[in-house]
Amino acid sequence: MSTGAQTLPSGQVLWRLLQTSDQFFPTGGFAFSHALEMYVASGLVHDRATCQQLFIALFNHAIGPTDVVFCAHAHRLAAGPEAADVKLSSLIDLDHLLAATKVPRELRLESQHVGRSFLRATMALSPSRLTQAFWEQVQQGEAPGHHAVAFGLAAHELELPEKNALPAYLYTVAASLTAAAVRLVPLGQSDGQRLLHELQPCCLELVRRYAHLTPDDAWNGAPGLDIRSMQHERLYSRLCRS
Repeated sequence: MSTGAQTLPSGQVLWRLLQTSDQFFPTGGFAFSHALEMYVASGLVHDRATCQQLFIALFNHAIGPTDVVFCAHAHRLAAGPEAADVKLSSLIDLDHLLAATKVPRELRLESQHVGRSFLRATMALSPSRLTQAFWEQVQQGEAPGHHAVAFGLAAHELELPEKNALPAYLYTVAASLTAAAVRLVPLGQSDGQRLLHELQPCCLELVRRYAHLTPDDAWNGAPGLDIRSMQHERLYSRLCRS
């Protein structure tokens, strides 16, 4: 059995992993809060402890069983033996299926905006033909361009193994939520780092639990998130777009 040290990325793979999951990578995620702003406005979230409770609930009941599943499946589709046109068609279908799981308009727009920005940024990283073809379909309106699908596809095409790509995807989501919490609650920088550190066990468990599932097995059980997201659309004064 391989040891943990033997499975760690290194060299070029490590560089690509760090670059694509870094907050400096231009995805525009800073403009969104995943309904956190509404939770703060309603008084349900007001410190690091309540942030942690909310984020773990969102990861366990929405992001894990839905987005992680689709990200992993996009990675596997890109790695498959099928012809490029078959892969592209399957990725587009997968993208539309993910869109159907995101009921509130703001959550769909957030996922699409971040995904499209992510794809646009990967165009500067010597993208594969499949990534370019998928980006063209997104630009033409044939695919929504959701973040989980875009990340899974790009990760494979950048030669990032699935076992490294999925924690990296979850890190980008967790870091974006934490950055929003620092601004909105507000939290200090130290509390923000503690919060992000405390989310690590949850995110790694989500990879173990959901990476092997197919989109048919994906589920979402966070009605509170949907309700707060819909309420956020009518919030009088907003700092974030979701």
